[in-house]
Amino acid sequence: MSSFDNVARTWDENPIHMDRSLAIASKIEENLPLNTSMKALEYGAGTGILSFLLSAKLGHITMMDSSAEMVKVMEEKISARSASNLVSVHFDLECEKTEEKFDFIFNQMVLHHISSIESIFEQFYQMLLPGGWLAIADLYLEDGSFHGDGFNGHKGFNPEQLKLLLIQSGFEKVSFEECYVVRRVSGENETKSYPVFLLIATK
Repeated sequence: MSSFDNVARTWDENPIHMDRSLAIASKIEENLPLNTSMKALEYGAGTGILSFLLSAKLGHITMMDSSAEMVKVMEEKISARSASNLVSVHFDLECEKTEEKFDFIFNQMVLHHISSIESIFEQFYQMLLPGGWLAIADLYLEDGSFHGDGFNGHKGFNPEQLKLLLIQSGFEKVSFEECYVVRRVSGENETKSYPVFLLIATK
């Protein structure tokens, strides 16, 4: 069982998760030409908060996650809300490939958990239809305190470096901007800030 399986049932209880998703959804709507003919994929969707926020703007959304428990929570939320244009899928793009194509691929706070950034960018490119859009929200470089000791992922990113990797993978019109700041009170009663960027590219 993964660490995300363990927190799936309580994930939506953290107000930061909703606040962050609201800010990211707003920036996506502001910067992308979303419409109800678009077929979208949220990779690493968690409990699907961001997908539910964008669901009225898109035709169909596949919510994909490698955590079986997160997928169960998504399925329950789809049923409870009769969200007919949302579907959940238990799938890990780091280990598996799909031939399905999308107009729009998006994720939030997922990239820093991915081992090979170059590989996932190449997969996203192959999965997008011509003229499709990619939106990635993640942490700027931080000191490692966001996750703490024992975390083996990336300590945030320099979005300029990600921009170069995306261009090398074939993407165009790559841009980014700050979209949210996570604030936490440390053990010393000091507030630490972790800014989040939204990076957008097109195929």
